[in-house]
Amino acid sequence: GRREQSSRRDQELRDRKSYLKNFWYAAALSSNVTVDKPLGVDILGTRLTLYRDETGKVICVDDTCPHRGAPLSEGWTATDKSTGKKCIVCPYHGWAFDGEGKLRDVPSAEKGSWPKRPLIGSYDVEECGGFVWLFYGNKSLPKEERPPIPFTPELEDPNWRAVYGEIEFNAGHWGVFENAIDMAHIHYLHADSFGNAEKPKVMDMASERDTWETSCHFRIHNKPMNKMWEWTSVPSVPVTAKAMLPSTSAVHIELAHGVKMITFVNTVPITEDRAINRFCLVRNFALHPAFDFMARDNMYKILGEDKVMVDRLAPERLEREYSLAPDLPQIAYRQLRQEWVDMGYAVPSEKMLPRRGLLPEGY
Repeated sequence: GRREQSSRRDQELRDRKSYLKNFWYAAALSSNVTVDKPLGVDILGTRLTLYRDETGKVICVDDTCPHRGAPLSEGWTATDKSTGKKCIVCPYHGWAFDGEGKLRDVPSAEKGSWPKRPLIGSYDVEECGGFVWLFYGNKSLPKEERPPIPFTPELEDPNWRAVYGEIEFNAGHWGVFENAIDMAHIHYLHADSFGNAEKPKVMDMASERDTWETSCHFRIHNKPMNKMWEWTSVPSVPVTAKAMLPSTSAVHIELAHGVKMITFVNTVPITEDRAINRFCLVRNFALHPAFDFMARDNMYKILGEDKVMVDRLAPERLEREYSLAPDLPQIAYRQLRQEWVDMGYAVPSEKMLPRRGLLPEGY
């Protein structure tokens, strides 16, 4: 009956707000993690700090000093004289922690008079494709058993040129991510750039999937953004939209004369109701760095238009959502993600289950 339908809908919305564990999330742009200053990051309902060690490797620890709760990201890094390793130093009382979260120095106390075990959480991170990836899950899970880091080879191909950026949304990660693989909206939200409201049909839709991702192939009608783009015009544009777990999209677009672009967008939960897109736009034309500002500006324009609408979506007001054939990329992604939720990989959001540190107790 109606009560049962409402209960199913409530569970569906809870599942959407959850975070998938034992997956990789883009915690930062690599270029934002420098050698001289820690970087504080709000992610997955908590706050972490990233910094580079003496070899340049990125280290990730909790941002909150266990002494009095000061933000470590407001501090600095220093070399531990006994080990030669770089530590992060709290700006409040000078406590220094190594990459394992162990206390290495307390300037006001006798050396060696402090606990030997880790006092703050430390987390696995890897750099790949211009992003710093955080493993959100069980540190004891062997690396060969972990899901792959979301990737597209063009990110590191010298024949392609990449520009990076970030934009925050006042919306949950679910709606932000699905917008990136939703092609039917472009003719309306982006009508003054590449959308074509006179020919809005999404054609020849087909999909495939594996353990970690879905891939949808289709064609759309676009229109050149301005006179300068008319040489790239084609009767219809072939598009491949990949959705990689937990929430990365790679949308491949091919225009005339072999012009290709890929929007590689990582939607990362900040909290249950805020998210950030850490993105890269990769192109195989106009490779000189002088063209980067145009590519970046276009990407920010498009994502800014998305943000105006996505921040206002209210699916929780609906008893159910209706999807049609052009929504296949979202439908396929929802089915894949739900399979992982049903296998026990969902972590309730911080609103549903408060936590101290990255994961709640028991997860």
